[in-house]
Amino acid sequence: MSIGNSNTVAGLMAKKDGSFGILIECPGGFVNVDILEKILEISRKHEARVHLTTSQKIMLLDLNKEAGVKAISLIEEAGGKIKKTVDISQAMTCIGKPYCPLSFQETLPLAEYLYSETARIKIPPKLKVGISGCPACCSWANLVDIGFVGSKSGFKVLIAGHGGYRPKVGIEIGKIATPEEAASVLKKAADLFINHISKKGRFDMVIEKLGIEKVKCELGFQ
Repeated sequence: MSIGNSNTVAGLMAKKDGSFGILIECPGGFVNVDILEKILEISRKHEARVHLTTSQKIMLLDLNKEAGVKAISLIEEAGGKIKKTVDISQAMTCIGKPYCPLSFQETLPLAEYLYSETARIKIPPKLKVGISGCPACCSWANLVDIGFVGSKSGFKVLIAGHGGYRPKVGIEIGKIATPEEAASVLKKAADLFINHISKKGRFDMVIEKLGIEKVKCELGFQ
């Protein structure tokens, strides 16, 4: 499923006012200087507005179609990733250890590993992922579909949380200790989501269909 419509190229998002936008991914919440320079160039040349989204991405707004196509090319030439399909994409992530004095765990290596292993898995809308170094959950890891929350002995795994019109805290189902274990959980969750959500939904709908114990077992937690 492409982001855009039949009149646009992949990654070019038509807006309600007739303008276009593009969405730049920032794995781990990071963006390098080369990409920032291209964003500055695009913004100055085309008077694009630069918006920092709540999901830690950068959106360029108020582009016309031609400028949007050129912007995608410039960002990709600089090594940037444009969100073009409905997929897992990047996890929302706090800075974790060693930067945050409250954090129990390093979050950035986990965020980068999950991005490398799972970002391009295509799913129905939508499956949000969060990583937090401690229970304070500044990155909303306790309020997303799949959350990894730092503790003294690894990361707690929470599932089926969400914000929106009916906010819901995720259900703790176990712990993981390594990025590889986290990626395994996320891939299994994506498979369940794809198999049981045909068009649009959230992970709590999978639990409604299968039951929490069945879902825990499918994700590798007894």
